[in-house]
Amino acid sequence: MNRLTKIQRSQLIGIAIGTLALMAALWGFGVTAMQSELVKTEAKSAAMRKELRDAEAKIRRESEINGTLLNRSDLLAKREAGLVPDRDAYSWLIEKFNAFMQSRSGVSIDTYSQPEYSDSGMIPKFPYRWATFHLKGTGYYHDIGKFFADFENTFPYYRIQSPILSVNTGAGMEAEKLSFSFDIAAPVINSSPEVK
Repeated sequence: MNRLTKIQRSQLIGIAIGTLALMAALWGFGVTAMQSELVKTEAKSAAMRKELRDAEAKIRRESEINGTLLNRSDLLAKREAGLVPDRDAYSWLIEKFNAFMQSRSGVSIDTYSQPEYSDSGMIPKFPYRWATFHLKGTGYYHDIGKFFADFENTFPYYRIQSPILSVNTGAGMEAEKLSFSFDIAAPVINSSPEVK
């Protein structure tokens, strides 16, 4: 049997150690880096699969979602039908008030102002403009309070603002009646069709 010389044995051990070091370096830089890339790719793949499952679920619910959209669109159209039109708002207010006042006694509205329009109102980032009408009238104290409550319950999207009550000083007026003034803030619907 051939025995290796001391130099050959040293060289063989050096080659073995070098080979092991080279394999460790290749493993560290190649395989480990690829494993981390593989983990990232698997995470992205899982996220994409989840997104795909969610999209498929929405596709399966398409008719339900369309029905909900149609119902909400109808509800919005019904609510917008009660808003102040941007054209001829003054006559619209008088018409609404005359119909509302027919069943009210003890309160009368004497003057209506032309509307003042504003882009900002009580609600921030509201998609509608606001019209503010100033009204003056007379009535009995309890009837005025009931009138305000009935008005806001009948027209839930309008608000009575800045009410002022004062003693009635007009000639020929009943002493028990009060003069009052208030503002009505109401959202305005654009009645012209949108151009697309």
